[in-house]
Amino acid sequence: MAVIGKIRERSGLLVGIVLVSLFLFVLGDWLAGRGGRRQDNVLGEVAGDEIGVAEYERRVNDEVESYRNDFGQQATQQLTDQVRNTVWNEMVKSIVMMPQVKDAGFALTQGEYNDIRFGDNILPEFRGQFQGPDGQPDRAQLKDYFERVKLNAPMYHEIQSRRIQENRLYAKYTTLVKKSVFVNKAQARQELIGKERKATFSFAAKRYDSEPDSLYAVSDQDLRRYYEEHKNDAKNKQKAARAFDYVLFPVKASQADRDALRSEMGELREDFTAAGNDSVFVVGNSSSRTYSVVPYTEGSTDAMNDSLIRNAAVGEVVGPYLEGDTWKLVKVKELADVPEARVRHILLSTQKEKGEEEQKRRADSLLTVLKKDRSKFPDLVTKFSDDPGSVGNGGVYEWFDKKQMVPEFTAASFDEKVGAITICKTSYGFHIVEVLGQRTRQERRIVTVDRPVKPSGKTFDAMYKVANEFSLTHKNLDEVKKGAEEQGLQMSNVDDFRLDSKFVQGLQEPAAVITWVKRAEVGDVSEPLQAGENYVVAVLRAIKEEGAPELEDVREAFTKEVVKQKKAEAYMAKMEGKTDLNAIATEVGGRVENATDLSYNSFNLPGGYSEFEVVGKIFALQSGDTSVPLKGETGVYVASMTSVTEPSPEADVESDRTSLRSRVQSRAENGVFNALRDAAGVVDNRYLYY
Repeated sequence: MAVIGKIRERSGLLVGIVLVSLFLFVLGDWLAGRGGRRQDNVLGEVAGDEIGVAEYERRVNDEVESYRNDFGQQATQQLTDQVRNTVWNEMVKSIVMMPQVKDAGFALTQGEYNDIRFGDNILPEFRGQFQGPDGQPDRAQLKDYFERVKLNAPMYHEIQSRRIQENRLYAKYTTLVKKSVFVNKAQARQELIGKERKATFSFAAKRYDSEPDSLYAVSDQDLRRYYEEHKNDAKNKQKAARAFDYVLFPVKASQADRDALRSEMGELREDFTAAGNDSVFVVGNSSSRTYSVVPYTEGSTDAMNDSLIRNAAVGEVVGPYLEGDTWKLVKVKELADVPEARVRHILLSTQKEKGEEEQKRRADSLLTVLKKDRSKFPDLVTKFSDDPGSVGNGGVYEWFDKKQMVPEFTAASFDEKVGAITICKTSYGFHIVEVLGQRTRQERRIVTVDRPVKPSGKTFDAMYKVANEFSLTHKNLDEVKKGAEEQGLQMSNVDDFRLDSKFVQGLQEPAAVITWVKRAEVGDVSEPLQAGENYVVAVLRAIKEEGAPELEDVREAFTKEVVKQKKAEAYMAKMEGKTDLNAIATEVGGRVENATDLSYNSFNLPGGYSEFEVVGKIFALQSGDTSVPLKGETGVYVASMTSVTEPSPEADVESDRTSLRSRVQSRAENGVFNALRDAAGVVDNRYLYY
C-alpha cells in the first residue's frame, strides 16, 4: 500500500524504474554465473571463516521446527529471534574454539559420549531428570530416554547430540586452562596487602558538580583538541548504530468502530445464552482466548450493569457494555454456596529463637487456661501472640473461606464446631484457635466474552492517507520537524539504535521501522510504516560506523569532559602550593573529609567519591605528607596522610592464594572464549538480513 501511494504521486518515474529494474535483474543473473549455482550470501565472518546464510538458516529452521513438532511450541517471532541468537553464538564459538580444542589433542569417543549421558559420569543437566528409588540417576531410564529421542524426534536428537559433544569438548579445554592457572606467593602477598594495608588521612575535596558547566566556555578548538586526543580511547569506541527521528500517527478507533463492535457483540448475546459449552464459546469468541469462572465482585462495573449482573438468573447474559476500552458480555455461570468461618487465635511462632517443644508446652498451658475462662482470650492475645496482623483485633480473623488459609488452620476453623478451642500446628507455629462462627455465603460466579475496541481497516486506511501525505510533502529532516510542530504531532528521537536491536523506544511491533532504518541512507524520509496501532514516518539522521566516533556523535559527551578538564585545572591552580586543608576547602568552596583505616583496595573515598586512582595516589604518601592537588573522576583532592598500617611480613598468605586462584579459575571459561573471539575478530552482518 505504501509503495503504491508513492508511485501514484511520482508516476513520471515509473517507466524508467521498471526498465532499470529489468536490466539489473537480467544482469544480476548473468553475473551470478549465467545460470550456474548462485553463491551463498555471507552472513558474517569469524577469523576469516565465512558464515553463510544458507547454513545458518538451515540450523535456525531445524531448531524452530523442533520446538514446534517435538515440543508443541508456537513458532513466535520471539522464539525465532531467540533461536537465531543461540545458533549464531554456537557457530561463532565453534569456529573460535574448535581449532584450539583439536590443537590441544582433545576428542570425544563414543564410549565417553555414552558415559556422560547414561554411564558413571552423567552430565548435571540429566542427573536430576531420571532418578531411581535411591535418589540416584536411573541409567536404564536415561538410556531409554535418549533412544526415544533418536527415534521420535530425530531433528532434536541431532541438535542435542551436537550440543552435548561440543560442550564436552569445550569443557575439556577450559578445564585444561583452569588447571594451568598458578598463583605465586608474590601475587598472594599483593592480595593480602590490598585487604590489610590501611591508611588514616584527611582530604580537602572540590566536586566538579558543585558549579554549573555554563561558567566554563568550551571553544571549537578546545573540543577538537580533546577529540583528537581521545577519539581512539577504548572507552570511546562505538558500536555500529544509526540515529533517526520519527513522527507518530496514532490509529485510534472511531465512533463507527465502537458502534460496529457493539453491534457485533450484541449479535453474539443470543448465541452465548444458548451455548451448550461455555468454555468453547468463550475461547472461540473472546479476544483473550481464555475461559475462566470467577466470582463477581459487587460494584466492579457501572451501577446499571452491576445491578443487572447481581439480579440475573443462572444462564442469563448481561451486556454488551463498555468497560474502559473493552466491550463485554457477562454470563452468570452459577450461584455457589461458599462456607465461611470467623475465628480468633493466638500464634506461638516457631520461626524465632524458641524451639517447638517449648512453644508446644506453652500452647497446651494457654489452652488449659482458656478452656476454664474464655474471657482471658484478648489479654492472652496481646501478651503472647506472634501474629501482628491480628493482635490489634483481639486475634480475630473475620469471615474467610476455605481457600484463604493454610490447610491446618482451615481444618481447625471449619471441621470443629462453633465454640470449640483447639491447637493446630502450621509452618508458622502453634495456633490456639477458637471458632466464633460459621456460615454459608452465596457467591455469584461469571464467565466473560471480551473484545477490546480496535480501529478497523477503514480507519487504518484513513490514517495511512494522512501519514502518506505528510511523507510526500516533507522531504528532509528540517521540513519533517517543522511539519510535526505545526500539526501538533509527536516527534521522537532515537540517537543510538544498535543494528542488532529488536526494539524501538515508544513503539510496539517496530519490525517495519527497524527494517527501513537498517537500509536507509542519511536524509531519507520513509513512507508510512506500520508499528502496532500507529503509522510512523521516519527520517534517518546519521549512520555511526563501528570504531572511532565522529565528532558530532560525541559532541555532547566530549564537551562535558572538556568542561570537567577546565574545572580541574581551575581547582588545582587554587589548591597548588597549599597544605592547610581547611584553608584549601575555604578557598575553593569545598569540604574536608576524614578517612579512618581505609583499605588499599577500596574504590571509594568517604563522602560519596568513587576514586580508585586517587586512592592509590594517596596511599603513596608517607605519614605526615600532604599531596599535590590530585585530579579525579569526581573532583580534585589534596590529602594529608596521618598514618599507614602495613600487614605483617610474616602473615600467612595461603588462604589469599587459594581465594585468588579460585577467582581466576572461575573466570577462565568465559574469559578464554572472549579472548579468543576478540582476537579472531567477528563481523556480524545479520542486521542486513533480519
